[in-house]
Amino acid sequence: MGLQISMRKSENVTILDLRGRIVIGESNDSFAAQLLKLAESTPCDVLINLTDVTQADSSGIGTLVKLFVTLRRDGGNLKILNPVGMVRDVLVVTGLINCLPTYSDEESAIASFRGSAAHA
Repeated sequence: MGLQISMRKSENVTILDLRGRIVIGESNDSFAAQLLKLAESTPCDVLINLTDVTQADSSGIGTLVKLFVTLRRDGGNLKILNPVGMVRDVLVVTGLINCLPTYSDEESAIASFRGSAAHA
């Protein structure tokens, strides 16, 4: 199964609901392209919903980190919602679970953006 991406808005936050695998090749390329397109409108706040992502390899994790840095540099934010299973394990093993703001419920994640510099 590849990667399906759907986009929606909540307040000033763009939420990307992902389903499938973020791995090297077409799935990571489409994910990176979507994030780069969002990053063009600065500042930009993005919440990545990983609830239905079953696998993320180093290319997928690299894409998350790259866009986290890009958005922060441009005054926006990237946060992660509900990584589970092997995806959570990868974030824990790499230590990124402590670096990338991660939330277990959408309401708390959306609320965390309200005090951000992007829309203060």
